[in-house]
Parts: sequence; C-alpha cells; structure tokens
Amino acid sequence: MLRLADPLTQVIILGFICFCCPGMFNALQGTGSYGLNPKDSDVGNRAGTALSVVFAFSSLFAGALFNLLGHRVLLILGGLTYVLYVGSFLAYHYIQSIVFVVIASCLLGIGAGWLWCAQGAVMMGYPAEGDKGKYFSIFWAIFNCGGVLGNLIPLGIQWNDPTAGGASTSSYIGYMVVMTLGSLISVFLLPTSKVTRKDGSSVVKVRYSSPILELQAVFALFKDWRMLCLIPMFFTSNWIYTYQFTMNSTNFTQRTRSMNSMFYWFAQIFASIAFGAFLDRAQWTRSTRARYGLILMTLILAAIWIGGIVWQTTFGPKSYIFDTDGTTPIKNPADYHMIDLVENTSEYIGPFFLYVFYGVADAMYQGYSYWLMGALTNDTNQAARFAGFYKFVQNLGGVLAPVVQTSTIGIAPSEGYNIVHAHTRGMGEIIICVVLVFAGVIGAIPVAFMAVKDHTVEEGEDVIAEKQEAIYEEDVKA
Repeated sequence: MLRLADPLTQVIILGFICFCCPGMFNALQGTGSYGLNPKDSDVGNRAGTALSVVFAFSSLFAGALFNLLGHRVLLILGGLTYVLYVGSFLAYHYIQSIVFVVIASCLLGIGAGWLWCAQGAVMMGYPAEGDKGKYFSIFWAIFNCGGVLGNLIPLGIQWNDPTAGGASTSSYIGYMVVMTLGSLISVFLLPTSKVTRKDGSSVVKVRYSSPILELQAVFALFKDWRMLCLIPMFFTSNWIYTYQFTMNSTNFTQRTRSMNSMFYWFAQIFASIAFGAFLDRAQWTRSTRARYGLILMTLILAAIWIGGIVWQTTFGPKSYIFDTDGTTPIKNPADYHMIDLVENTSEYIGPFFLYVFYGVADAMYQGYSYWLMGALTNDTNQAARFAGFYKFVQNLGGVLAPVVQTSTIGIAPSEGYNIVHAHTRGMGEIIICVVLVFAGVIGAIPVAFMAVKDHTVEEGEDVIAEKQEAIYEEDVKA
C-alpha cells in the first residue's frame, strides 16, 4: 500500500493534476486550432505564439520560485490559468475577441511555466537512480490519459454532427470544469521536505533561501556543456506539435480530429511505459541504457517521419480563394483532405496510423529528454532548474514554429501575401521539422555517451550547502 509521503504516491498525484490541466489542454490543442473552425487557424497560431513567448521566460525563472515557494503554490496557481485560457476560446465563439485570447495566452504562459517546472522537479528529483524511467512512464501514462479522455468530451457531444467545424460550447465548459478540479488536487501534495524514500532519506538535500544565489544557479546552466548540447532536442520537442496538430485540423472533420487526437495521446501511454521500462532495464548499466535508448529512438523516429513525408505529398496549399469580403485571399479548402472516419473509412486508415505513431515518437523524444536530465542529478532543487531551462528552450521553439507554418513554405500560410505566394505545398515545413528532430538526436549523443554515469555525483554539493546555510543563518539573525 502506498503511503502519502512516498515519492511514487506524490508522482501519481502529480500525474492526476496534469491529467486534468495540461492533459485537457493537450486534448483541445490536439484537435487543431484549439477547437476552433479550421478557417480560424491563424487565431490559434497567434495564441500559441503569445503563450510560447511568455511560457519560455516564465520557465527560466520558475526554478528559483520552486526553491523559494515550493511546488504546491506553483501548481495551484498554474492550474487555474488553464481554466482562463479555455474560457477565452469559448468567448471567441461569441465575441471574436483576439485580444482576450492573447491576454489569456500570456497568463497561461506564466502559469504553465510554474506548473511544468514544479512537475519536472518532482518527476526527476523524487525517484531513486534505478527508477527514473519507471517514474516517468507512470506520470506520462496518467497525464496522457487526460488527452485521451479529454477528446471523449467533444467526440461524444459532436459524434452525430459530422459537418461540425469546431468544438461546441458544451465541450469547452467540460474542459474548464475538469481543469478547475485538477488545480485543486494540488492540496494533496506534501512539501518536498516531508517526502522520504523507502530507505528513509529525504528527497531534498540542500536548503535554498537566497533569491540571488538561485538566479545565479539558473544562469549557470547556460555555461553547462550538457545543457548546451541538449538545446536542439529541447528546442524541437514542442516545435513538431504545430505541424502535427494543424495537419490534423486541416484534413479531418471535427469528430475525426477528436478521434485522432485521442489515439495520439493513447499511443503515448503505451510508448512511455515501454520506453521507460527499456531505460530502466536492470541487466544493463545506466550508461549502456542511455546509448541503447538513443539508438532505438533514432531508428523509430526515422521510420515515422519518412511516413510523414509521404503523407505530406498528398495535401498542402497550392491555390487560394477570396474571403466573404471578396478581396482577402485565404486558404483553399480544396487543397486539403476533409476525411471523415465513418464516411471515408478506407481513406482514413493510413493517416490514422501515422498520427498514432506521431504520438509514439513524441513520448519517446520527450521521455528521453527527461530521462537524460534525471540521470544528471538526484537533487530536486537542481532538477527544478533543469526543468525550467528545458521549458525555456522548448517554448522558444514553440514561438518560431507558427512563423514557419504561416509563411509561404508552411502547410497553413496566413491570409494575404503568404497564401498567394505559397509554394512547396507545405513540404518546406515538414523538412524543417525532420532536420530539427535529428539535430536534437545529434546533440544528445555527447551527453548520452560521455555525461551519463552509472551513479550520479552532485557537483559542488558540499560547497553549495555551506553557502546556503550561511545565508540562511544571516537571514535568521537579521
């Protein structure tokens, strides 16, 4: 029976928090254009850009906030910003206010930076060295159940409406209710100082009390060669979402988009469990697992993205039509498929399995990133900084990806000049995705082959502890 103070119990609770908040967000995002009609894809891209910019810088400093305020405060406040974000898209259906959507996106950027930093610190810092993959797979499975079940909301509500172009009001309200419950689950998490492993050791080794030293520690990551090598992998891990989710929204009916998204996240559950078990395989040393894991992931990524390139040759912008005002050039729906899982079943099978395997690739890519970072430290405080750095770089990719997508080489050029001069039928965008994915793999090679050791030794731990203790004593005297 699990006890509340056990690290695994805390990770399971964290999994359910993310099940309700970012899990529902992923369900909505995975349907493409955040549930909006495909013609409003530019709104989703603008919201995604605003979110990613603020998310990136919020993440960079969230590690310091984690060590100063604790994870429960960050998770509760961060979770509530997801509710506001979904509410802005619901409002857009009625008042078409892009301003409200962008403001909500910025606030979510702050909250998501806090939430994911706290999540990364707990998931990487709580498990023992031999359980890093296990803890990740358990968390990732629970978290992605949110994406699976979240897609049942619009799928069930709109199943009998094959012509629906976007999510309904009831769907948005359903997401908001679940997200609110998720943020409140955070009250069941214990302070990190009260979480103990089976051997009685605490998951926290060093007491942090100085904001200045915390910020210095964060910026020191920009001089850590291991983090610098992993920048391409971190940068790419969210970039691909822009391509994949827009591909889903522009080529399928609403109920089919929801079905695709549900199985996308469903595939992540099984992929994370299988890959996590592989990375924790006891018969091999940890350094061996790091290398074998990278090789396995590379082979699977190559096969999946080759399939993606083949599918991309069948659709993409090559013409345009005029909007209802008669003067503004917009995307021509005839350049894309509009596949329905019931009415076009035979045409649907191939793209469906491709989308499922995109989910497998994402679980492995992000799972390996977390596993590598976890293999570099056992200290929850340092893990918080790693997580913040990871999310900072990751969301810089999220900022630039929509720029490529709405350009003349993207799969969804913005209205006006870009759609009039569109070329490559979106092939330029997917080629950039593939190049970035494998740049991330190349960057991970020196870390996997040189930095991952069979046992983690925290660098300068005694020195840091002495500095922090001295500052703590000075604060008490003051």
